[in-house]
Amino acid sequence: MFARLSRLFRAWMGYFISVGADPEEIQQDAIEEMRMTMPKLNSVLVATRATVIRLEEERDTLLRQDKSLTASIQAALRDGSAGARAVAEEDALQMQQLRQDLASTQEQLASAQNAHESAKMSVDVLKNKLKEKIELSQRALKERQKAQVMKQAADAIVELQSYGVASTADKFLEQINQEVAESKAAVEVATGSIDKTAI
Repeated sequence: MFARLSRLFRAWMGYFISVGADPEEIQQDAIEEMRMTMPKLNSVLVATRATVIRLEEERDTLLRQDKSLTASIQAALRDGSAGARAVAEEDALQMQQLRQDLASTQEQLASAQNAHESAKMSVDVLKNKLKEKIELSQRALKERQKAQVMKQAADAIVELQSYGVASTADKFLEQINQEVAESKAAVEVATGSIDKTAI
């Protein structure tokens, strides 16, 4: 029962908020929220690109170590002594592990690059959609403002037609016509009472 009362209360609160809310303010808030989303989208790109950079550096380090070990093994084999041969065997074991790490790093790097490219395309699409929505919202706000101005102008014209200058001019024109008619009537009455036959 309390859950139902709670839902009813929230529904009424939502109704009163929606009635009292100004659509222009709500739209401005939505535009600002969309603008604040842009840096968040950029942070996704930064994170995926940072992973790519870190893995590229790790790969380059492993490649340098591989080159160094290869040179060390070749030098030890050229020397041909038993000690050099033992060093070459140690280096060969180390190189085997290093090449496994290198293969794993290159796989991770390929995945990270794909993830970054996908994120870049997705973010670009989202940014374009957000920009379109922001522009659409701004145009809607401008249209709303124009509509309000036009409504005020229409109300002013209606008011002028019913109470303003036009009705005042019509009233005075009617008064003047009435006075002219009364003057004509007075002349007719005045001339009508004169005995025409006597004249």
